[in-house]
Amino acid sequence: MQRLIRSRFLIVVNLSVIIFLGMSLGREWVRSRTIDAEIAALQAQTDDLVTTNQEMLNLQTAMQTESFIEREARLKLGLKKLGETVVVIKDGQNDSLDEDTTNPTDPLGYVIDEQTDDTSFGADNLANPLKWWYYFFDRNIFNDLVTYE
Repeated sequence: MQRLIRSRFLIVVNLSVIIFLGMSLGREWVRSRTIDAEIAALQAQTDDLVTTNQEMLNLQTAMQTESFIEREARLKLGLKKLGETVVVIKDGQNDSLDEDTTNPTDPLGYVIDEQTDDTSFGADNLANPLKWWYYFFDRNIFNDLVTYE
């Protein structure tokens, strides 16, 4: 009888130890999986930050170039180089103009700064496409523009 009690007692103790070790192992396995997930998330975040950092360095390098600075000065500040002329082209056209009031020397409507005196027909007052139009299709007016300057 004692032998049976000892063996049952030994079985219960062994089962208790096995259950305890199983629970500890399960807890550690769950904790390990959680840590691995955090490491993967942090690695992905690190990769994103490295990519963002590289893009910022490329942008900084591009912003320090002479051509970028010149382009930004032209677009945002309205600056120009010496000898250049700034031309502003407005969207839309004025529909109130009749055919009688249009300028016969400006068939495309590209006069930028229309004035009333005789000095208004200079090359400085004409848009570039109009100058090319005259160059190819009306050489007399183009020659007058060139001699005017």
